[in-house]
Amino acid sequence: MEYKKKRRVTLKDIANQLGVSHTTVSRALRNHPDISSERKEEIRKLAQKMHYNPNAFALSLRNSYSKIIGLIIPEITLYAFPSMIRGVSEFCYNAGYNVLILSSNESYEREKQNTDLLLSGQVDGLLVAITKETTDYQHFKQLEEEGIPVVFFDRVFENYGNTKVVIDDTRAAYTATEHLIESGRKKLAYFGGNESLYITQQRLKGFRKALKDYKMEEHTVVFADDSRESRRKVLDLFSKPDHADGIMCISDEVLSGIIPALQELEIDIPEQVGVISFSDGPIALMYKPTISIIHHSLARVGQVAVDLLIQRIEHPEDSHQQIHIIDTKLIPRGSTASVSAQ
Repeated sequence: MEYKKKRRVTLKDIANQLGVSHTTVSRALRNHPDISSERKEEIRKLAQKMHYNPNAFALSLRNSYSKIIGLIIPEITLYAFPSMIRGVSEFCYNAGYNVLILSSNESYEREKQNTDLLLSGQVDGLLVAITKETTDYQHFKQLEEEGIPVVFFDRVFENYGNTKVVIDDTRAAYTATEHLIESGRKKLAYFGGNESLYITQQRLKGFRKALKDYKMEEHTVVFADDSRESRRKVLDLFSKPDHADGIMCISDEVLSGIIPALQELEIDIPEQVGVISFSDGPIALMYKPTISIIHHSLARVGQVAVDLLIQRIEHPEDSHQQIHIIDTKLIPRGSTASVSAQ
């Protein structure tokens, strides 16, 4: 005999039965104060009658907290987010919460689908690093309006978000650029990530400020979405005679395209080109010479972000705007050894 899986009842199914919006249904089931007691009871009774079950954890319709936190990241790669996921998971475990991890795969549409899924799953709050395509924040605003707090980290909006956890990108990039200058480099290149990201522009701002303060002209500014693009641009730019002698790189992923390309061109590091990168992992230690870095701990970013989120979940009356800045550290290594010392 063939068994057919029964389709799960959704918020929209309940809304259609009553002729209301799915937002009204969601608010009623979360006991939102904007919904009347009569409407809440009507919606709850219908939800029970239709056997609505918001997620696999079979939450009670009257339960205040699901003890589930949603985490949306642009992608899961070796370069950026594994340590952050570990930091979030460990903190949540110790605080009695579970984590539902979703990847937006650098897609704005998938990011919106993820927020819809988490909304229907009745998560208590959301941690998110936005995609390179994301410029509109209405899907996050809807969550906040329905009483689900959102904390942004690493990749954030410039002008939206009550709570953010970031590093001081401008200052950190200034420090990296200054280090290249003080090591004797005269012609500096900035290798950024996706040009539209706020984080990319803030680091470019720090790069340019350092050049201005040291009365230097910028040699090259390029943007690369991934390691393949950064490799291609290095092969193009550094095959020409008047190439840069210093590179400030935005991330491990961009770096992983730069170094093999320089090696392919037989350009010596650090004799001909000094290299420094933002990093949070072992990638920079895998090359010879090892790469100087601005170290920023994404594990720490994750821990602080989830701590702030749980505070907002459990004490919504105390919620206020918070921008938490995580410290960074310059770690000089062989890739920026002073030119004068060669």
